[in-house]
Amino acid sequence: MAINYYVVDTETTGLKSDYHEVTQISIIRCSDRKQLNKYIKAEFPNRATPQALEYTNRTIEDLNKGGTKKEAVDICNSFFDEDGGTPEERCIIGHNIVNFDKKFLYQLWQDCGCVFPANLWLDTLPYIKDFAKQRGLDNKKFNLNSALEIVGLKPKEGEHNAITDTQNNYLLWDKLKKEGISQLPHVKRFAHSVE
Repeated sequence: MAINYYVVDTETTGLKSDYHEVTQISIIRCSDRKQLNKYIKAEFPNRATPQALEYTNRTIEDLNKGGTKKEAVDICNSFFDEDGGTPEERCIIGHNIVNFDKKFLYQLWQDCGCVFPANLWLDTLPYIKDFAKQRGLDNKKFNLNSALEIVGLKPKEGEHNAITDTQNNYLLWDKLKKEGISQLPHVKRFAHSVE
C-alpha cells in the first residue's frame, strides 16, 4: 500500500477546538508539491482571542472574509480525492499537528457532517526532537522556525500564515528524511468518526 503524504496547517481564532474556529487551511500534496489554500469566514468572529489575532496578524474584519466551512471542506475533500486513495493511505504532516491542528480539523469536518479523510499523522515536532537527540544537540526551542534552523534551513518569511507554514514544514520534513532520520516511529494512526 502506497502512502500519500500531505502537509497541512491551520490558522484559528483561538486554542479551543470546540469553541474557536479554523479561518485558514493550507495543504501541500507532497507527491507533486501542489498547494491548496482556503480562507474560511468565521461564524463567530467575536470569539477570536486578541492573542490569536496578533499571532496570525489578522483583524476581526479579516475574519469576515473567505468562503463557508462547507465550501472549504468540499474543496479540500476533492483535493484529497485526486490521489485515488483511502483514509488509510493518507498521512497528514504538521508541526504540533497531533496536539493542535488535528483537533481543529476534526471539528471543522464534523461541523460539515463529514469524516476527515486521513487516518495517519506525522508530527514533525517529535520528529525534530528525535533528530536533535540523535545529533547530540541541546536545543530548547523547537517551534517551526527554530526546527528549520536546527537542520540548517532558513525559514521562509510569513510565519503564522498557513501558506508559509506548510511550505516551511514541507522543507523540514523533506530535510529530516534526507538526513536519514526514520519517520516511521512518528507516524500515528487516528481514525476520525463523526459523533
